[in-house]
Amino acid sequence: MVKLAVSIKAQLEALTDLKPAGEDFNWMFKVKCTSCREEHPNWVGIDATETRDISGSRGEANLVWRCQMCKREHTVSFDESFKRGSAVYTFEDSEEQRFAKLAVLECRGCELTEFDTNGVWTAKGAESGTVFDEVELSNESGNEWSDYDEKAGTSVSIMEVETKIARA
Repeated sequence: MVKLAVSIKAQLEALTDLKPAGEDFNWMFKVKCTSCREEHPNWVGIDATETRDISGSRGEANLVWRCQMCKREHTVSFDESFKRGSAVYTFEDSEEQRFAKLAVLECRGCELTEFDTNGVWTAKGAESGTVFDEVELSNESGNEWSDYDEKAGTSVSIMEVETKIARA
C-alpha cells in the first residue's frame, strides 16, 4: 500500500479557503497499474462518499479497478485519518506560493499520476468572508475563475492552478 497526497497551488486574489465543494466531490485522476505499468486511458472519478466491495475480501474501497492488461484488481481509498473537510488552500498559502495538501489516498496495486481540478469548488472572500460556492475550475477555462465580491467591493480570482501528487 502506498499513501499519496493530493496537493494544490494557485494564485488567489482576495480569496481564501479554496476547497472542493461537498463531501461528494468527484476527484478526477489518471491511474496507472503498478504491476504492468499500463495507464487507464481515461480520467477516473473517485467519490469519497461511495464505496465498492473488493473481490474475494470483506473490505471496501472508494475505487476498485481491474487493469485491462494484466487483469489484476487494484483499490484506492481516502485516508480517513486525514480530515478532508479541514483541508483548504488559504490566502497565506497563495502568498507563500506553496502547495497545500487537500487529500490523502491509500493505493493498493496502482498509483495516481495526475489530478484534474475539474468540478465545483468553494472559496471565501479574504476580507469580507463572502462565500463563493460555485467556483468552476476546468481545463476548458484554463483552471482560472473570476468574480466580484460585492461586500468588499473588489474583484476576486483564482489563477495559475497547479496540482501535485506525492507520497504522503
